[in-house]
Amino acid sequence: MSTRKPICRIIGIIVLMAVGFLVIPPLMEKYSNKIYKFSLKKDNIDFENMGPKVVNKEESKGE
Repeated sequence: MSTRKPICRIIGIIVLMAVGFLVIPPLMEKYSNKIYKFSLKKDNIDFENMGPKVVNKEESKGE
């Protein structure tokens, strides 16, 4: 019984590494491409609220 537990752990580690190296990368590539292509289809971009506004020093002193 004591020799079976380390063998199961080693087999489990090998299976996890195989899944990590062989299964997950193609899935990530496939679904990340789909997400990227879906984000390109959005053509309504609100340029008014995109981020901080650049203000000249002279304009900020006058206010």
